[in-house]
Amino acid sequence: MVLKKSKTGIGIVVISVAMIAMSSCSSKPETSGNENRKLVKTAKVVEKSTVEEKQYPGTIEEVENVNLAFRVAGKIENLYVKEGQYIKEGQLIAQLDARDYEIQKREFEVQVTQMRSEYDRIEELKNRASVADNDYEKMKAAKEVLETKLKNAIDRLNDTKLYAPFSGYITKVMYENREMVNTGTAIASMINISTMKVEVNVPASMYINRALILDIYCTQENLPGERFPLALYASNAKANDNGLYKLYLRYTPEKGSKLSAGMNVSVVIQYKSQAESTLSIPLSAVFEKDECSYVWVVKNGKVQSQEVSVTNFVSNGSVYITEGVKAGEEVVIGGLNLLTENEPVRTLPSASKTNIGKLL
Repeated sequence: MVLKKSKTGIGIVVISVAMIAMSSCSSKPETSGNENRKLVKTAKVVEKSTVEEKQYPGTIEEVENVNLAFRVAGKIENLYVKEGQYIKEGQLIAQLDARDYEIQKREFEVQVTQMRSEYDRIEELKNRASVADNDYEKMKAAKEVLETKLKNAIDRLNDTKLYAPFSGYITKVMYENREMVNTGTAIASMINISTMKVEVNVPASMYINRALILDIYCTQENLPGERFPLALYASNAKANDNGLYKLYLRYTPEKGSKLSAGMNVSVVIQYKSQAESTLSIPLSAVFEKDECSYVWVVKNGKVQSQEVSVTNFVSNGSVYITEGVKAGEEVVIGGLNLLTENEPVRTLPSASKTNIGKLL
């Protein structure tokens, strides 16, 4: 009886242990197959305008650089400007000794006054038919000749004063007071920098597609981070000896502009690409295999390698794709070398703009 009870007791213990074990196994949480998949970060293939850019060296130049000269000869009486001085349009630059021109003007004034008096008398006789038409015409012609000479004398007197043709800077002064100058001899030079220009030489490909230009600006190495807008206003239809075509760009400086004539600049030309595709993906999505470019495309929860054609243009960490993917597809942008063909993956959700870090 004692052995029977002990056997029964053992049996009860064994059954109890087995039931506990079964209960313990049944309480373990079920695992989903998705949790075993690799977590990857992706980005969508987006469609955007394809803009490329090229850089060319150039130099800021003044639009006008003129030599200032008198239209008459004489001795400089007063020179009112100095090198480097800014002058306004119409400002007096220099003046010649005008005594001889004043005398000449007065002489013609007296002659014209006498001639007009004589002409009036002849005209009155003509109205009375008391003078021959031929005599009248001669008197009229003589009057007009003297009036022309008087006007020329007045102009020559006025030309003893030299005025600025535009606003700008005096760059050089060649003469001083009391020096004699001839007609047309430059006494000073000045530049107009209210508008400036830049000339750049570009290859035929840029010249042909100049209508596709979207924006032009220049930078200066001593002014980092600053852009100066330019405008294309003309082009040379004939190439130079190097096969390059010249583009003429206009720069209109704003008040306080730091650019000045003679500065070297880098001209940036942005233009619309003629590429058939305008698809863009992050550069980090591209990997090389067998000397070709590939991306991992996520389809139906798996990654598949896809060969793509990439342009050389890189902007803000992105590259343009001409073929291989479609807009809206998802490509992996990290851990590319850790993936295998058709490997199941999970995509990392995009960060919420209103719940950063998923704190809510």
